[in-house]
Amino acid sequence: MKISLVATGGTIGSRPVKGVMTISDAATEQIASILDADSVFGTFKIHSANVDIADLNMLRRTIESALATNPDGVIITHGTDTLAYSSTYLAYAFADTRIPIVMCAADNPLTADDSNGYVVLSAARSFLRSGKPGVYVLYRNPGEAVKLHHGARLIPAHMYENFYFSIGEGVAFKDTGLMKGMNFDLSDGRKVLCITPYVGIDYDAFDMTDYAAAVQVGYHSGSVNVAKLGAFASDHPDIPVYFTAGRKNYDPKLFPQNVVQCRGITQTALYIKLLVGLKNKVRDLTSFVMKNACGEIVSSAE
Repeated sequence: MKISLVATGGTIGSRPVKGVMTISDAATEQIASILDADSVFGTFKIHSANVDIADLNMLRRTIESALATNPDGVIITHGTDTLAYSSTYLAYAFADTRIPIVMCAADNPLTADDSNGYVVLSAARSFLRSGKPGVYVLYRNPGEAVKLHHGARLIPAHMYENFYFSIGEGVAFKDTGLMKGMNFDLSDGRKVLCITPYVGIDYDAFDMTDYAAAVQVGYHSGSVNVAKLGAFASDHPDIPVYFTAGRKNYDPKLFPQNVVQCRGITQTALYIKLLVGLKNKVRDLTSFVMKNACGEIVSSAE
């Protein structure tokens, strides 16, 4: 089995140096040894908290180089902070992959006795043998077994926790062709504002001058301050506001027409999808968002 490793840094690819987590070539060598990788692509390294749109582009290009070696699978080591953003972006960019592309992360560096990195990397190597095409994430929550996640269904982890969860049952990854021919160099694309709800939210603080769309995240139940969101949308009638409502189903009459309720999709998958649609000047952005690209949208029954 031929494995290509794309090592980007993160905790799994770092060592503590004088109390500071530092990206380490020694860690990359250790990961390559654990995986018995045939080729290593380690020129793009970054602490995941610093990842920006341009870095997603660089990551994609690095993976394209790895794929050019015709491996049986690609394993990407990545930090936990922005793992869900990168995995979603890659799930769209490589929706048509014919081999498994697996992202791995760890809660502690591999030099720590309690690091979950070893079992995650071992599980990744084993999974590649399945030959199952798609973009996936492997991670082990504290006290649990290693779990396989669909790359575009992963939910960003919460502060103070080393847990990762995803929406939907199973990990069915299926390319629908929606992303075929799309330009994924998003660094110079139109911007999308993400709004997280909080008590006393002041929508007047959001200057929408440079934004083409907004993602309104709901509370855990899928709810939101309807009156305030409606007023914000009314103030910006030419800007579509995509509302991640989870399983909640509001009467559309409660909102202006530019508020679009999106169920069964994570805020990250919605955000990245909008960036792709805007970059490629998709005419019917809402129709584009509502279609499955690779299995990122799950039914309410799941």
